This record gives sequence, structure tokens and C-alpha cells, in this order.
Amino acid sequence: MSTQDDEPAEKIIAAYFGIFDEGYEQTMSIADDIPWQKINRLYIAFATIRDGELTNIAVNGSTQEAEDRINNIVQLYRAGNAAGEIFITSNYGDKDVDEEYLQAAANPQHFADSVRAYLEQHDLDGYDMDWESHDINDYADALLNACSDTFRQAGPNSRGKSFQITHTIWPGVHTTETVARLNDVVDSINLMTYNSGLDDLETYAVEYNDAGFPYAKMIVGVESEFGMEGNVDADMRASVAAKADFVKKNGLAGIYTWRLDNDTRRIDENTPGGPPSFLVAGWVYDEMSQ
Repeated sequence: MSTQDDEPAEKIIAAYFGIFDEGYEQTMSIADDIPWQKINRLYIAFATIRDGELTNIAVNGSTQEAEDRINNIVQLYRAGNAAGEIFITSNYGDKDVDEEYLQAAANPQHFADSVRAYLEQHDLDGYDMDWESHDINDYADALLNACSDTFRQAGPNSRGKSFQITHTIWPGVHTTETVARLNDVVDSINLMTYNSGLDDLETYAVEYNDAGFPYAKMIVGVESEFGMEGNVDADMRASVAAKADFVKKNGLAGIYTWRLDNDTRRIDENTPGGPPSFLVAGWVYDEMSQ
């Protein structure tokens, strides 16, 4: 079992950034205001799996639009926080996506080679898999083990670091055995603990830790889209503080938000829409910097 002595020296403050809807466009309208310095890891959502390979999703019917948006985000983040890390996240969707993952698992080395090529092409630091299906237990080992082996053999990337692997877990869809088996494979897991309370966090973080997955490789999730309904819940501020306290007391790796480009988008206090305010990202940064 992990102890606080195992925790990383610097806490991870991460955020997801979507390329697939109007949140991207609204955020680009205030691109100079994006608080890149408050985030030391950025997850771009999403890429997808097609014919056994990691590839671009279609945005507005075009994979080139996705490519352009990814390249733009990478350029902006590198300029705003040169020391930060950028990951690409492969998506979860309907049953067809699970079928694509299962097909990829039939030739995991081919998949891993495609992931490595994708990371190199886009100047990225790591690969993240979004896990929201029970079927993940049938293909996670093969795909992520192949990626891990391929990344180790690849050696340092263009930024002088090894490529990293993370996976983002919807509570309850993965067996504790699946998670524990990947202890030596992944660099961290992201827990989708989006509710304002600590029930999911305390339940699943402890469960995975008891199974052998260390706290020091867990990142806690905070949902920052609550402001989309026009009601900024005062309890959410307290929730961020409570989750940050849990991270510090138990030696977890850090916190991430879903998602930066949709972070409390409000025209005013009572009207949703418009560009993001980055309110939650600021709360997380403040709590984790104390």
C-alpha cells in the first residue's frame, strides 16, 4: 500500500480541453486569457480508435479540423507553459467504439506503434485512455501493456522524456483486479470523481489502493462544467477544497478538471453560455498551491 512518502515532489494540476464542440470556439475567442501557467498537464479530448490505430476524430465532419485544433492547442500551451505536459485522450463512445478497441487488442503491437507515431507527430508527452465501459476489462491489459513496452523501447522523445500512459476511470466499471494489474504499466490513473461530495473518491481510491494500486499514482477528478446551467454552486468551491485536502493527506498525485474549455461558461451570474470563466481551474490551482 502506498504511503505519503511515495508521493511525487510536484503535484499534478491537470485539465481536459475539448476539440469537439463550441467550447473550443468560445475559448479561442479569449485565447490570451487561458490560464496555461496554472496547469502543468493538459489532456486534449479526443482522438479515437479506427481499424486498430489511434487516429483523429471528425470535427464538423472533418478529421483535418480536428488536426488543426490539436495543433493549435499544442502551440498555445507550449508557448504559455513550456514545462507542461500534453496528453492525447482516446474517446469512449457507443458500442462501436468498444468494438474498435477489441479489434485493436487483436494486434496490440500495431496499436502501440500507432500511438507512438501519433505522439511523435503532434509533439505530445503521453497517451490517455478514457474508460467508461465494462468491456475495458477485456482489452485494457493487452493495449496498455503493448504501449508501455513500446514507449520503454523508444527511449526519450523529442522533449528528452519518456512517453507516459494514463487511463481515466469512470467509477465502478472496472474491476479492482484490472486496475491493480496495471500498477507497473501506467504512470497514473484519473478518477472521474465529479460529484461534489467525497463518496466516490473515498470509496474507489481506497478500494484501488487496497488492491495494490498506489495513491501516489491517482489523480482526482473535478467537474468544472456545473456553471453551464447558470447556477454556480457554492458547494463546488468547498468540494474543490475537500478534494485537495484528500489529495494532500493521502499523498495522491494531484487533481484534474473536466474541462477547461467549458469551465463555468456564463454570460452573467444567471445565464449560461459565452466563453469560459476558468473559475474552477483557478480554485484548483489556489488549493493545490497552498
